[in-house]
Amino acid sequence: MKTSITKICTFAAAHSLPGHQGKCRELHGHTYTLEVTVKGGVHSKGPAAGMVLDFADLERLMRRAVVDRLDHSHLNEVLDVVPTVEAIAGWAFARLTAQGLQVVRVRLWESPTSYAEVTA
Repeated sequence: MKTSITKICTFAAAHSLPGHQGKCRELHGHTYTLEVTVKGGVHSKGPAAGMVLDFADLERLMRRAVVDRLDHSHLNEVLDVVPTVEAIAGWAFARLTAQGLQVVRVRLWESPTSYAEVTA
């Protein structure tokens, strides 16, 4: 049996979408909400008994791999992709997977009504 857990973090960042026909081509900012879901077996022994992963450990990995790198940044200067919410979510998924996490979903909210989702 596999169980999944989800941790949520927020960060603020600015970006622009060069060449975009709408108002997002201009520099603007968002308070992003990052949801990361990982899966695994529930540990039966040790300090993580009863857990897939300690939420504090998941948050620490999320902050190190994604949040600390993007928070209060100009995303166009930090990322090697056009910083759409879809591209940022994919970038986050790849960085978290590289940390050894069994990521099944990254959901990145750009606003209270708009998000992109990347799944395994």
